[in-house]
Amino acid sequence: MNTELRKRVTLDNNAHRKAEAAATEVGTSLGVYTSAAVEYFATRGLDPRETEAREGQLIMQQIKKLGDRVFGFLQEQERTLLTAMLEEMLRTRITLDRVLRLNEILVSNLNAQLETLSEAQLQRQQQALQLLRQRNEEAVEKQVKETLEAARKEGPGKRSKTTEAAAGQGQ
Repeated sequence: MNTELRKRVTLDNNAHRKAEAAATEVGTSLGVYTSAAVEYFATRGLDPRETEAREGQLIMQQIKKLGDRVFGFLQEQERTLLTAMLEEMLRTRITLDRVLRLNEILVSNLNAQLETLSEAQLQRQQQALQLLRQRNEEAVEKQVKETLEAARKEGPGKRSKTTEAAAGQGQ
């Protein structure tokens, strides 16, 4: 016999009849059924007299929980991924600005030196510059292709061999 203290509650005949039928339908005693029903309403903070509002309240609670989870996820993305991306973007922009300023200075100095060269020397310098530009553009294209290929292989939703090996060791 259960040693818990028991309390008595008086129900009207109609409620008692319905509770007994519902308890029988789910295969439990009237005491267990009513205890579970009271626990259900009390835990959720619901008023059992308001049958219409009950479902709406449950749905709103679930929507609020889901909204909190989504908001938390977005905050985590902002703290980790987006902040890192912003930092890298700023670093790239500042580096680019500094490189452009340095190029302006170098071009100015180069123009001053080019004025002293003969026509043949000037033509050789222009050819060397064109070759340098071509090699630089090829190197940039190669690096872009390699980076995009690596991102496709190990991008979001894909596991790298090192990740798979680590997961295999944990099993």
